[in-house]
Amino acid sequence: MRRALAVFFLLTGCPKPAAVPDAGGPAAPIARRTPVTFTLHGETRVDEYAWMKEKGTPELEEHLRAENAYTDEMLAPQQALRETLEKELLARRPRVIDDFPDRLGRFEYWSRSDLKEPFSRLLRRPLDGGPEEQLLNLNTLVPDASYVNLLDFSPSDDDARLAWAIDTTGLREFTLHVTELDGGTVWPQTIEHVTSFDWAADGKTLFFTTENEAKRSSKLFRLDPGADAGTLLVEEKDEHFDLSIRRSEARRFLRLETTSLSTTETSVLDARTPTAAFSVVLPREQDQRYSVHERGADFVIVSQDQGEEGRVFTVPIKNPRKGKRTEVVPRREGVPIEDVSVFAKYLVVWERIEGQSRPRSIEWSTGTSEAFGEQPGLYTSRPQLGFDSTRFLYGLESPAQAPAVFERDLLSGETKKRWEYPVNGFDASKYEVLRVSAAASDGTKIPITLARKKGTAQPAPMLLEAYGAYGDPLEPGFSTWALALLERGVVLAYAHVRGGGEFGDAWHDGGRLKNKMNTFTDFIACAEFLIGEKHTNRLAITGGSAGGLLMGAVLNLRPELFHAALVEVPFVDVISTMLDTSLPLTVGEFEEWGDPREPEAYSWMRAYSPYDNVKGQAYPAMLVRSSYNDTQVLFHEPAKWVQRLRAMKKSPEPVLLWMSMDPAGHGGRTALDEVTRDEAKILAWLLSQWNLK
Repeated sequence: MRRALAVFFLLTGCPKPAAVPDAGGPAAPIARRTPVTFTLHGETRVDEYAWMKEKGTPELEEHLRAENAYTDEMLAPQQALRETLEKELLARRPRVIDDFPDRLGRFEYWSRSDLKEPFSRLLRRPLDGGPEEQLLNLNTLVPDASYVNLLDFSPSDDDARLAWAIDTTGLREFTLHVTELDGGTVWPQTIEHVTSFDWAADGKTLFFTTENEAKRSSKLFRLDPGADAGTLLVEEKDEHFDLSIRRSEARRFLRLETTSLSTTETSVLDARTPTAAFSVVLPREQDQRYSVHERGADFVIVSQDQGEEGRVFTVPIKNPRKGKRTEVVPRREGVPIEDVSVFAKYLVVWERIEGQSRPRSIEWSTGTSEAFGEQPGLYTSRPQLGFDSTRFLYGLESPAQAPAVFERDLLSGETKKRWEYPVNGFDASKYEVLRVSAAASDGTKIPITLARKKGTAQPAPMLLEAYGAYGDPLEPGFSTWALALLERGVVLAYAHVRGGGEFGDAWHDGGRLKNKMNTFTDFIACAEFLIGEKHTNRLAITGGSAGGLLMGAVLNLRPELFHAALVEVPFVDVISTMLDTSLPLTVGEFEEWGDPREPEAYSWMRAYSPYDNVKGQAYPAMLVRSSYNDTQVLFHEPAKWVQRLRAMKKSPEPVLLWMSMDPAGHGGRTALDEVTRDEAKILAWLLSQWNLK
C-alpha cells in the first residue's frame, strides 16, 4: 500500500522530501506537499499539507490507510505482548457487571455490561420489589453497529415512556427516539441532531434542543402529544452560547441553561404547565456564572456575583430578580464552590479544597456545617434518594481505589459503602496515592498527583499526564489500563497545570488567552521536578484533545526532557482552526484561546501553536491517535502534524499515526472488545518504550 502511494506521487510529480527510515524500520508514508500561504498581521505562514482538510478524497483516505499500515508494521514486534495484555485486562473484570442503580420515580435504573457483548443494556426494576425489565439493548438496537454512543435517557413521570438518543457514527450526531414501555413500541417520529431532552410532568410533552451546522446547540423545541414535529420555542443567536434542557433535581421545573465558557443564564418553566413560557431567573451578565436549584418557595442559587469563588443564596421563586437575596454560604477566598445538592433539611456544598473537590453538609435550620471526604481521590455527586431524604450518595475513586458509591447519613455522620466496581485480583492496600508540587517559573506551586505500587523503587519509569484547559480539573480516576502499568513498576503522575479548574476560575484564567503559555511552562516545571528529584529517569508523557495541544507545545519547547509521548486526538493546528469560524466549536472557544484575527491574540497563539512551531530538532518517539469521524478535533490536524514532524525532525525515533477509520469518536471506539484491544495496543507501545514486559 505504501509502495502504491509512492508511485502515485512519482507519477503526479508532486514535491516530496526524501523518505528516511525511522530507527532502522520501514519507510514512513509521505504525503503530497502542496504549499499554501496565509498572510495575517504582516506574517506569512506556509502550510504544505493544507489539502489534507478535504475529507473523503481517495488520495487522502489512501494516505491514512497507509499510515495505519505503517503503524501496524512498526508495532508488529509487540503482538505477543498485546495479546498478553488483552488477556490480562479481560481477566481483571467479571463477565457481567451491573452498575450502581439510580432512583428515578418508582423505579431504579442501571446498565449491565457483559464480556460476550460489545455494548451494554439498560434495565430497571420497581423500588417496592419485582422483576427486572430490559429497556434498551444497545447490541440489538442498531443491527451490526460497530459504534454506539448513548447520549442520555429519560423516563416519563408516569414511567410509561422512555426517551433516549444514540449516535452510531462517532460524529456526535444523536437521534432522539421514544419507546412506549408497555409493549416496547417505538414512536415513528425521530429527531436528528439532538443535544439534550426531557419530559414535562404530564409524561407526554417532550422538550429537546438541537444543534446547527457548526454543531452548536442553538434551538429549543417542544414536542406536543400527537404532533409530528416540534414547535420552536427558543433560538439562541449568539454564537458563543449553547442551550441545554433538563428537569431540576426536585422535578418541579424544566431548566433551560444558556452557557458560554464564561457566562450563564437560566430560564425555568413549571413542568406542570408545558405550554407556558420560560422565564429568566437572573439575566445574563458577561463573565458571570450561576446555577439554579429549588427548595420550597425559594430558588437556591450558586452565583459569582461577589467573586469568582462563588457564594450560595436564596431568592423567592415568585420574584427572583427583585426579591431579597438571603445568603446561605458566603464567598470564601481561595475556596471555589462547584455545585450544591439541595434537600429539605440539608444543603450539601461541593467546594474545591487545596485543588480537590470535597463535599460539606449544612443543616438549614441551624447552619451547622460538617465537611467530609477525607480519603484522597475523586469525589462525585450521584442522583439522590429524594428531596426529603437525609441520606446523601456520592462516588469515590482514585488510581488506587476502584469506583465506589457511599451513602452518608447527614443526621449521624455514619458512612457506609453501597457498591464498588468489581475488579478481579485487585487489592487497594498494595497501592498509594500522594501529592507533591513543583515550582513554576513565576513561583506558583503546581500540584502533582502520584500513584504507584507500594515499594516501587526510584527512579522509576513514569507516565505524566496533563490537560490544562477550559477550567476542567484533571481528576485522576481508576482504570484497569492504569493498573497494568502500576503492576509493572510504572509510576503514574498527573500535573495539575494552570488552565484547568483545580483551584477554580483563577487557575483557569492563569492558563488561557494571553496566559496560555503558563500551561506549558507549568508542565515543563513538573517534568523537571520529577526528574530532578529522582522520581523518574524515563519520563513518558500523555494528553488528549486540549491536552494533546499541551503535548505538542512542550515537545517543541523541551523535547529532550521526554522519553516518549502518547498523544490523543490532539488540537495542534491552533491558528488555522481558530481562523475558520465555519468549523464546530470555533466561535465559542474564542474565550479560551483568543480570536487570531486580533493582532494580540494572534501573537500569543503563534508563540505556542504546535503545528506552527515544529523545529528541526530531535524529538522523542511518539504514538499519535485520532479518529476520522472526530468532530471535536478534526482528523487533519494530527495527520498534518505527523507529516511535518517527520519532515523536520533530526532524530530516528519514529512518529506513528493511528487513525481510526471505522466509526469512532473523540474518545475512540466504544465496543467492549475493541476498547480492550485498543487499550492493550497502547499499553504494549508504552511498555516497549521503557523496555518493560
